[in-house]
Amino acid sequence: MKKLMLLIAALMAIVTVDAKPKQEASELNLRIGSYNVWSHSARKWALRKAPTIYETRNWDASKKSVAKLINKLDCDLIGMQEMTSVCRDDLKKLVSKKYELWWVNTYPEGHKSVVGNAVFFKKKAFELSEQAIYYFSPTPEVMSKGWDCKRHYRAALTAVVTHKKSGKKFFFIATHGPLKKEANGHAGRLLVEFDKKYNKEGLPTIVVGDMNARPGQTFHNYMLKHFEDSFLVAKEKCETIGTFNGSGEREKNFTLPNRRIDHIYVRSTDKGKVTVNRYEVNRDKLKCGGVKHYPSDHNPVYVDLTIQ
Repeated sequence: MKKLMLLIAALMAIVTVDAKPKQEASELNLRIGSYNVWSHSARKWALRKAPTIYETRNWDASKKSVAKLINKLDCDLIGMQEMTSVCRDDLKKLVSKKYELWWVNTYPEGHKSVVGNAVFFKKKAFELSEQAIYYFSPTPEVMSKGWDCKRHYRAALTAVVTHKKSGKKFFFIATHGPLKKEANGHAGRLLVEFDKKYNKEGLPTIVVGDMNARPGQTFHNYMLKHFEDSFLVAKEKCETIGTFNGSGEREKNFTLPNRRIDHIYVRSTDKGKVTVNRYEVNRDKLKCGGVKHYPSDHNPVYVDLTIQ
């Protein structure tokens, strides 16, 4: 009888040990980010009248610090904007090898601009599938510009992201919003439509990007009808409000709501509840050309969140 009781106790201990991982597997903790790297060509254009600043904030002087910051943030996935082919090739070499880069040129072949949206993701932990690109225009599935956006081809990358270990999935959108007012408003409407149409499994959704839209504008109002703004719903958040420091590195911008133009939106569904635990805007200054600068004219935004 004593041996039987010991055997039962041992079996109960095994069941208890096995039960804990199952409970932990029901939650997926993620760090998700967004970062406009300020492309090499955009830096030249913005700083052409300020050669002294340009010497230390040009791409060649800044690229190592951009990569260093990406590595430090240690996001599971981070959406990137203004990724020219030059930036892409440099960052592929400089960013940690634990990341895989998904990059798509949003401009037509042969166009003078070769600029894309991109996502760095931890390749051992995650798999991307059903990858696609949709444009902010009346014909989203065709490479095109829309409304008053005459210069730039702006688009959204979409993918189903699978956490390999747990099998949990979510729908991910990485984008760069149009600069012009009318097109930007339509971009908010279209992102909602993209989630409804292309998120075929009804998965929880995360949307990241430099939206070129501040709170209260048409874009933001459309998004709030369908998504949650992580800045508004985070349990903990930094005191920084603005995300765009500009070519002049204006510290005042960090206190201004109209400089919060980089956003992370989330949406829960019956396939997964998204809880934003922490919202941060990184403000590290790193050496660029021997002088400490923000590595880009935008500051990285990231959130720690849980999908249950």
